[in-house]
Amino acid sequence: MLMPVKHWRRHRCDHGAMRFPFARPSPGGPDARLVCAPDPDGPCSQQAVARLVYASRARIEGSVYAGMEAIRASAVRHNPPAGVFTALLHQSGWFLQWKEGPPAAVEKIMDRVLRDPRHQDLQIVHHSNGPRLLPGMWTMAIVQCQDSPAEFARRVRALARARAAGGANQPAAVWRMLSTPQRHPRAALQDDPDAFQRVLLCSASGDGAFALVARLARIHGAEVVQRRFAGPSDLDVGTDYTDIEDGDRVLRLIAMARKGLGLGLTRAFLADYSHLVLLFGDDPARNERLFARVLQACQGLPAVPVLLGAGAGNAADARHFAMAHGRGMVYLPCSTGAENAAGTGEGIARVDPGARWLAVWPALAGMLRVARGANRLPPDHVLPD
Repeated sequence: MLMPVKHWRRHRCDHGAMRFPFARPSPGGPDARLVCAPDPDGPCSQQAVARLVYASRARIEGSVYAGMEAIRASAVRHNPPAGVFTALLHQSGWFLQWKEGPPAAVEKIMDRVLRDPRHQDLQIVHHSNGPRLLPGMWTMAIVQCQDSPAEFARRVRALARARAAGGANQPAAVWRMLSTPQRHPRAALQDDPDAFQRVLLCSASGDGAFALVARLARIHGAEVVQRRFAGPSDLDVGTDYTDIEDGDRVLRLIAMARKGLGLGLTRAFLADYSHLVLLFGDDPARNERLFARVLQACQGLPAVPVLLGAGAGNAADARHFAMAHGRGMVYLPCSTGAENAAGTGEGIARVDPGARWLAVWPALAGMLRVARGANRLPPDHVLPD
């Protein structure tokens, strides 16, 4: 069940100097597996980490983003030397925070959080030992949606009931369950691969991915959830998503700003996406930079999405196919019919994002058909105008 703050110390295990709600893994045991060291690009160590996710009512005076930046400034001072990785979310008046690191270090940071007046009614929703899942030291996000604080609290209680019934969700699943607006279709089934299909869209230039998600949401009468992400020092980047219900499944379409591919939280969830749609434009250099970002983001992941490229041209598609294949990835070129009009095979004239989506859809639908047993979303249903 959920562990409220007043029971935090009561439930901590005392292993010498370490008092924490995590069992110490035995040497060589199932939790002693390869995990990333504090430097995301550095060597790995044979050591499990403590993994903690908690929700708390946010008490911030003034701007939410300014308050988040203040938390970030403190975290990047204290967390990296201790080897603690963190993802922080603000949504509907609540904080959701995911921490991973040495148990004693995570406990020390949590003792400081418990004394922080910005965190009220803190509830621990996940705690375990295991491999590190967050690949970046710090990521923070602000989600704008129609949920009220009371609706977010209901999701916390629903998760508590599931845990009381013996449910054991991974940190990423807990994060999805709490951050998905309750009114969205099948919000409680975030970790069910038979219920959700996630597709990420990125544009090489402009905001074509965002325009496409907004257009599809409008067609289907669905809400667009707007999110802002930031790393340890970077300015924030945007990502919007919409959930389109399709019988007993939901197709989630996520538009991501190009720089967002480098954030730790993005990489932590990248393996959950079935496909990554690359909307290329008329600037070959920008197209290649986007493709390079994608390859870098996918490096070292246990599973990677299928890459669907729209609008690169024949020559670029051939390069992308070879580069992806060399890394054990699948790249499928999707022609809009305009990319090679000039005969160069490099870049295209400006094409409406809807045309690119219709170019991508046959490849995407074919794989969805395999997963579903039948294709319930023909192109004219997804994008009729």
